[in-house]
Amino acid sequence: MTEPLPFYAEVRVVRAPDRPHVEGELGAVIGISDPPDQSTPPAYAVLLDGEEELYTFLHDEMEPTGHMRKREDYY
Repeated sequence: MTEPLPFYAEVRVVRAPDRPHVEGELGAVIGISDPPDQSTPPAYAVLLDGEEELYTFLHDEMEPTGHMRKREDYY
């Protein structure tokens, strides 16, 4: 299983078949779902730079950049 992403991790969208206009965009993890069981992967709420709404992605639809953003940047 893939290591979960932490809150405020900077990510790049690498795959979004239903929203191709956001592929390549940067953002930060703002929320993480609590799956009902271990076989269900968590979903991540991501606030993309320049956007006001959250987008939901699975881990394999994003790649971490290795940078962490600050909570103060969002709240």
